Amino acid sequence: MTNRIALPSGNWVELRDIASLRRGDKKKALKMVPLGEDMDLSMGTQMDMSDGVFAVMVTAWSFDLPVPVHPEALELLPLDDSTALEELPLIKEAHKLLFPQEPAKTADQVADPASPTEPSAG
Repeated sequence: MTNRIALPSGNWVELRDIASLRRGDKKKALKMVPLGEDMDLSMGTQMDMSDGVFAVMVTAWSFDLPVPVHPEALELLPLDDSTALEELPLIKEAHKLLFPQEPAKTADQVADPASPTEPSAG
């Protein structure tokens, strides 16, 4: 099952059902984020993560571009359409599944001298 959604430019996009996501989809999305162990997150990292989500969620669209299997196609999207896609609840839900956030540190972990961060002044 797919959902067709109109975009600001008049183009449309079809998104797959989030229940159809598999382990291979997560692997594909993660491969689009060029991070190694020694790299820091940057503003561009969030865009790379969005590209990964788009690549696994978009099944068809009306753009005269290949379905976003390659980042080059995503870079040609109009900004309004890209932003509208990022804000779709289905895309946000897929993002959370594919790129889960690390759990927040507890007070005990923050107070732990082995913790990599210092406790905040409060």
